Amino acid sequence: MGDAAEASVSDVTEIRKKNPDIPTVTRQPFELSEELATGVEKLELQSHLDQIRDHGYTVVPNIASEEFNASLRETCIRLTQETEGPAKGRSAALLLGRDPIFEEVVLNPKIMALVEVMCGQGALLSQLIASVRPNGAPELHLHADQNWTPAPFPVHNQLFTMCWAMDEFTQEGGCTKVVPDSHVNARHPSKEEVAAQEGAIPLECAASSICCWNGSIWHGNYPRQIEGDRVVLHITFSRLALRTVENYDHLDEAWLKDKPYELRVMLGREDFLGSTTIARGSADYAAIPNTFTWAKT
Repeated sequence: MGDAAEASVSDVTEIRKKNPDIPTVTRQPFELSEELATGVEKLELQSHLDQIRDHGYTVVPNIASEEFNASLRETCIRLTQETEGPAKGRSAALLLGRDPIFEEVVLNPKIMALVEVMCGQGALLSQLIASVRPNGAPELHLHADQNWTPAPFPVHNQLFTMCWAMDEFTQEGGCTKVVPDSHVNARHPSKEEVAAQEGAIPLECAASSICCWNGSIWHGNYPRQIEGDRVVLHITFSRLALRTVENYDHLDEAWLKDKPYELRVMLGREDFLGSTTIARGSADYAAIPNTFTWAKT
């Protein structure tokens, strides 16, 4: 064993001495700590968590005041104008830090409690992106958000998505659709199931509600068939488990020039994760086929 490895073992030993209560047993899904259970009760979220557990989704109304919702909507629309190219006016990404209102969003007590139940302590903000859908916007086909997780999906939920509806959600207005109970399949829908959409229902709700679902539920949205825009803030959190130990972001494109393609792959430069830019207003969707294909191997 080398010096570095010996030092690492020594460090771990010292950490364990100072922290004898490091747990050895995993808390199971929806098994809440006493502190979290108390918070869930105070926030009146238990029925919503029961619905997520049993059916894979829920809708939480009145997540904020009408005034806050209106301000959030205005901010999202304003920031879509800073996006360049085809998504200008339709999408705004990397929102945390671009306006203080988004700090209030992600620190909303109900959102924080839901996230801890669904993705555990230490959950990571995976995506905070606004979308503006006009009349004529096409439907989004059924999928599971854990699309870069191979099936069967693990018992512990990996990804938790919330859509903050800044406008009323209706089917003709292009609201989210879900297939209740589809999370129990623990897999991605087949092409035939995507086409059939059997059992899909609209998540219709008032403005200032959040539609929530776990990473396994099959969902999409309906085409928008009415005038005006549907403004939504998409909020996604993930478990901390699969972060890399080392971060190689300092190795830039200049370093990678003329290096083997395999180096680009192992550094994550050829998949869509982490590829979001403010200018683009989204991740690099051209890299999605590789990402989803590799994840299923």
